[in-house]
Amino acid sequence: MLIKQKIEILDSTLREGEQTPGVSFTVDQKIRMAKQLDAFGVDFIELGHPAVSPDVYEAVDALNDLNLNAKKMAHGRALISDIDDALNIGVDWMGIFFGTSDLSLKYKFNVTKLEALLRIETAVKYGKDKGLKLRFTAEDASRTDLNFLIQVGQMVQESGADRFSLADTVGCLTPTKMKVLVSRIVSELDIPIHVHCHNDFGMATANAVSALEAGAQCVDVAVNGLGERCGLPPLAEVVTALTHIYKVNGIWNLKMIPELTELVDMFSKLDSNANRPIIGKNAFTHKAGLHVKAVVKEPTSYEAISPESLNRKRHLVIDKYSGKSALNNRLLEIGFIVSEKELDNLLKKIKATPIMVNWGDEDIISLAKSLGIKV
Repeated sequence: MLIKQKIEILDSTLREGEQTPGVSFTVDQKIRMAKQLDAFGVDFIELGHPAVSPDVYEAVDALNDLNLNAKKMAHGRALISDIDDALNIGVDWMGIFFGTSDLSLKYKFNVTKLEALLRIETAVKYGKDKGLKLRFTAEDASRTDLNFLIQVGQMVQESGADRFSLADTVGCLTPTKMKVLVSRIVSELDIPIHVHCHNDFGMATANAVSALEAGAQCVDVAVNGLGERCGLPPLAEVVTALTHIYKVNGIWNLKMIPELTELVDMFSKLDSNANRPIIGKNAFTHKAGLHVKAVVKEPTSYEAISPESLNRKRHLVIDKYSGKSALNNRLLEIGFIVSEKELDNLLKKIKATPIMVNWGDEDIISLAKSLGIKV
């Protein structure tokens, strides 16, 4: 089948890719990867989420100063503070997200659908009023009530959003279901549709190209399929399939794929099997603060299948991407109760130490003692 509409590739190696357990890129490494991705020919480069940590903010700022052909996009929550970060850095594009499934509304945000719509509308209008180009992502779109998802899409379009993105956050869609979902959303909206697929069941690439078959304009990828748990569709798989199977005449320099692969391998220092669906060591490992916070309350928030059903165990990483909820939960598991101020101080230090990609219990205890916290 030929894909006739314009196709765009958004590379998220620098943002979602760094959410891979055990991965933390330096600013210089991100600059090198961004230049290579630009030379390869991606349309968007997702720079990172500035609010995560000081080094991520620094990286987004430095990356935004690069002279690239690709559109540069910052990432953030549907919060005024996150949008202000993007504005202060001066990016042209920002991708904001909000979980729209019943699970997200209940366990992540504790809001009604009406309250969620108001939060999203407020954020989109604020960003647009400040001159940003905005992509809104409906996180967990694949498990969101379809009528509500359409309502969200129509509302963000009316509020000025430039793009609407559907996230298969736990990778539970099949190519057939993806095609049905995207076809419906494309028929309801006038702005371009993006998709963000996860690989928990090994179908991310198939789902991504199925979305394009159904009329989506842009798909998110990452070099070597990096990302939370089992990651995103690998850039190499998607662009090679589009070129050779779908005969899409892209501007991608396929001869650069080995070079990109080796560069990201070198910087990520990741076991090539770590992100494999079902059996990889990261398959049930959660890293980003919002993910961990929700999983602690309700595991199905970010797991389409329980690790126990496969005789696996869940693991929650503490590093610069962690939030207060995740750190406090770990401290309680260790057996320590700290004050709000002590928790803030611990988290601030962790976020300021990006070289540590996984804080173990002893590491956290040692850090607490160095800060004068009684544990």
